[in-house]
Amino acid sequence: MRFLPLVLLFALSLPAAAQFPAAFDGSFESKNPTGALPSDWVSWGGNYHLEVDSSTSYEGHGALRITPLGKTGNHDFGCAVKRVPVTFAGKTVTLNGYLKLDSVAGGYGGLFMRVDNRSGAVYKMDNMQKRKLQGTSGWQKYSITLSLPDGGGTVYAGAINSSSGKVWADNLEILVDGKPLKDAPPLRVFKADSDHAFDNGSGITIPSLTALQEKHLEILGKVWGFLKYYHPAVMTGEYNWDYELFRILPEVLNSNSETARNEVLLRWVNRLSAPEETRRAHNGKQTIKFKPDLDWISDEKTLGPALSASLKNVEALNRDDFNYYLGMEPAGNPAFKNEKAYNTMPYPDAGFRLLALYRYWNIIQYYFPYKHLITEGWNNKLAEYIPAMVNAADTAAYQTAMLRLIASIHDSHAGMSGPNLVIRSVDRFKTLAVRVQFAEEKAVVMKVGDEKCGLRKGDVITAINKEPMPAIVKRWLPLTPASNYATQLNRIERTLFQTTDSSLQLDYERDGATGSVTVPAVTYKEAMVIYDPPAAPWKMIGEDVGYVYPGTFKNTQMDSVRAAFKNTKGMVIDLRSYPADNLLSSLVQYVLPSSEPFVKFTMGSIRQPGQFGMTGEMTAGSKNRDYYKGKVVILVNATTQSNAEFVTMALRLAPRAVVLGSTTAGADGNVSFFWLPGGIQTRLTGIGVYYPDGRETQRVGIGPDIVMEPTVKGIRENRDELLDKAMAIIRE
Repeated sequence: MRFLPLVLLFALSLPAAAQFPAAFDGSFESKNPTGALPSDWVSWGGNYHLEVDSSTSYEGHGALRITPLGKTGNHDFGCAVKRVPVTFAGKTVTLNGYLKLDSVAGGYGGLFMRVDNRSGAVYKMDNMQKRKLQGTSGWQKYSITLSLPDGGGTVYAGAINSSSGKVWADNLEILVDGKPLKDAPPLRVFKADSDHAFDNGSGITIPSLTALQEKHLEILGKVWGFLKYYHPAVMTGEYNWDYELFRILPEVLNSNSETARNEVLLRWVNRLSAPEETRRAHNGKQTIKFKPDLDWISDEKTLGPALSASLKNVEALNRDDFNYYLGMEPAGNPAFKNEKAYNTMPYPDAGFRLLALYRYWNIIQYYFPYKHLITEGWNNKLAEYIPAMVNAADTAAYQTAMLRLIASIHDSHAGMSGPNLVIRSVDRFKTLAVRVQFAEEKAVVMKVGDEKCGLRKGDVITAINKEPMPAIVKRWLPLTPASNYATQLNRIERTLFQTTDSSLQLDYERDGATGSVTVPAVTYKEAMVIYDPPAAPWKMIGEDVGYVYPGTFKNTQMDSVRAAFKNTKGMVIDLRSYPADNLLSSLVQYVLPSSEPFVKFTMGSIRQPGQFGMTGEMTAGSKNRDYYKGKVVILVNATTQSNAEFVTMALRLAPRAVVLGSTTAGADGNVSFFWLPGGIQTRLTGIGVYYPDGRETQRVGIGPDIVMEPTVKGIRENRDELLDKAMAIIRE
């Protein structure tokens, strides 16, 4: 099985798509004798040759051909795309085209389309991997349709090959809402888009901070974010709100008293253009789970009576369902728009660093459904991180402070990525070809790339470069975003050996004896040898137990599973993985005799930022006389996250189901991405997920019926103790 490399998700985003014309020619009628791609097409990937083949075509005189260069690996691919700026309005974009395949095996070929939003974050993508185009076939027409984000962005369209065979593509065309690209209406123009005053920097320097200035900056951050999401004039794109911050910030910073600061902010609020009359939000029958946290705007002691009253008036204004900076995905999670990444400034100046803090803090304040579970509180975080942002001396210090803040929301979906990352970046660091797993809170060796290094499975790593393992874990925990401690340990496993050194010294314990080895560092690509290949989608364990691994299982295999598992005593569903398909329509249907509610959600609001309403219950299964009658044991651990947790909630409704294992990742719900200054991309869980009775799933995860974790002894004996226990439960 081949998986799409992350390079297609992050590294190739371009911040300024408008430099490319809104046109698309996918005919490949090139007369270049060398067969080079047309000048406005680019190639992605490696280990493949991309050219215009003049010897064959669906129509005309040439076609795109993607050919492997020798033996290819699971992460190799060749992709040719043309960039198309979304300067047109529409709901959907469609890529049509013709493909021809020759001996495609061990992977897939297909059309490729990726849509980025205006901020450069991946909005939608389809590479046809799920359609499993393989073998040899003549020219056939295929199609991909994706939704378009509000406010523009970039479309990357073309063809991809990630197999050992050859793929040709020809006569590619783009449609917008079913009509030719050239006939699409122009995109709406916003005043905010024409403000470029601070494109090259805010010009703000802050050599030192007084206590009064720290308070000024805290109040400014709250007022700035409140107006961003609550004032109709800002919501409609009348202002570039990032740059309005830089215009007001010096005046606020130089205020010699709280009274003077409040007068500055009051004039700022009152200068905003008066909104047109719009409809007031109606909650209908929706149950309000959380109301907006706006008590601070009534604090006249801090804000003064006039500013407090002005902010209350803004809160009372009518707001529509459009916000230049925010939309809602079909699933109900927020889509953050027009949040520029400012990729050209890896180390942003003081103004942009404060912008990063304000942007992040207010997104969590108004659109994180689990803010109430931040045990240390969220209101205090803004003031706490102002000195860290102002005093960050370089790129690493800035990114470290942001990562610490991101980790403080305790969300396993959270994290940090982007083209300018200098911390935790696999491109800038090396690691060891040694895989570990925490068992009994000890770092136990699971696999080594070269046994000559002196380590073997079951060894307990006690120190790295003489630093004891407990001290290392304690140091990494505040910089490891995750919903709970078990998941933090799971994340630390992945970066434990990250280093810029040529080798690391590891102290270890084995059967009561101790030892020390020096292990050479390798690139992350070279370290891939320590990872096991994906498990088989399903198999029989003996004659009486079936096993399904959702990480590779596809719904098209359901008929084979039904036939094979028909007379078994039970089945094991190993959700220590992320499902590769929608299991609600396959395995869940198979094990449930009837439809039952298993989940309900909370969703945010554009009209009332900070408010979260509870939806009705969602059901799983349907009336099914032929449901699976055997025992169903579901294996879970800290790698069981998001959709895997969602599916577990449905599967455990089976009449003879048992959930076995340990704490899951505790991050259940659709993910929302957004950018921070300096080219940092991060994400959060965007909708709240609850059991029908209202119990939480975030942070606590999906509680097992039988709690069990691997042991050092079991690992040394090369046993999968959870699977052994599952077999015992089924055969009892």
